[in-house]
Amino acid sequence: MRISTPMVNQLALNGIMQDESALTSTESHLSTGLSINSPADNPVGEVELLQLTATSSQYQQYLSNGKSAGTNLNLEEQALTTSGTTLQSIQSLVIEANNGSNSTSDLQSIATQIQQLEQQLLGTANSTNATGQYLFAGYSVNTQPFVRSSSGSVSYVGDAGVSSVALDGDSSVQSSDAGSSVFMNVPTGNGTFTTTAAAGNTGTGVIDPGGVTDRSLWTPDQYTITFTDATDYQVTDSQGNLVTQGTYNPTNGQSIAFKGVDVGISGGPAAGDTFTVSPSSTNSVFDTLDSLVNSLQNAASSSASRAQLSSSLATSLRQIGNAMSRISNVNTSVGTRISMISSLNASVTSQSTTVTTQISNIDSLDYAAATSQYSQQYLALQAAEQSFAQLGQLSLFKYL
Repeated sequence: MRISTPMVNQLALNGIMQDESALTSTESHLSTGLSINSPADNPVGEVELLQLTATSSQYQQYLSNGKSAGTNLNLEEQALTTSGTTLQSIQSLVIEANNGSNSTSDLQSIATQIQQLEQQLLGTANSTNATGQYLFAGYSVNTQPFVRSSSGSVSYVGDAGVSSVALDGDSSVQSSDAGSSVFMNVPTGNGTFTTTAAAGNTGTGVIDPGGVTDRSLWTPDQYTITFTDATDYQVTDSQGNLVTQGTYNPTNGQSIAFKGVDVGISGGPAAGDTFTVSPSSTNSVFDTLDSLVNSLQNAASSSASRAQLSSSLATSLRQIGNAMSRISNVNTSVGTRISMISSLNASVTSQSTTVTTQISNIDSLDYAAATSQYSQQYLALQAAEQSFAQLGQLSLFKYL
């Protein structure tokens, strides 16, 4: 086969171009520090790298979710702790108010203190995070959840939604609690029934919150305890049907029992005094405190009024205790969720580190090997260029 001079030159140029391309590729790897700059460098490694990079991004999202949820839950935990402390202070004031030696002005002073603490509680219930979003508003994070209306009552205008975020491929965590479940829907009474004294009572009888002795016998209804004289009573249901009757002697620890429940009445009921036992419902902690303040402000110095107040304070104490239990339960749940985030984030961090190491093993450049390769390629290119230059000078005319 005859090889022409142009063909020789072309072959030489092709070799130089290949050497230049290889040198440029090595320079690119050295400048980026990566062993794979394009799929052509390592097709199999590129596919594995894409999969690992996607996994790493997912892990970073899980860690970001955990950090955001943890921050919110820590703020919620602080707010709930503060709320519990505020209610403890109110509880102490209620116990103080139940002292029979208090004057009317003393009671009004206590009412003022409770009003101030209630306002503090309202502010805590409207707590926000660093971005100004409300902690207890449900999904309506940009709406103030608790608002006092012109009539004086506090309403919840958030929603019942609760946000959740993924912490790994199998687990998620609730990152908030709706204010309606924390401050509003608090069970009344003892959770089964609630007791009240009629406003028109003239005696000094005070009814306690009562208790359940046999839940299977309890039939939810409104029952009325009516004293026909200072000791004799009868219990009727909402239809006026007689449930039970008897003679009551509070000095020997006797209680009035019917339908699987019993209640105690201290003091001296007068003929015609009535007390009601009604099924428990739900009430907001703010309504409870508003009612408490109203009772203290309107308390008169008469013995009948003080008996009414004592019954009202006993009911308020039970309601405040219920609210504190609700807040404590939510706070415990928040603490559990914070621990869960910490535990899962530690696991995800470990997995993320493993994936990062795998990515590095595939994509990180061996600088020593690449530098040596660069030197060899550079020398090869110089040699090829010098050979081509010398080849171009070959001619018979040079020797004539």
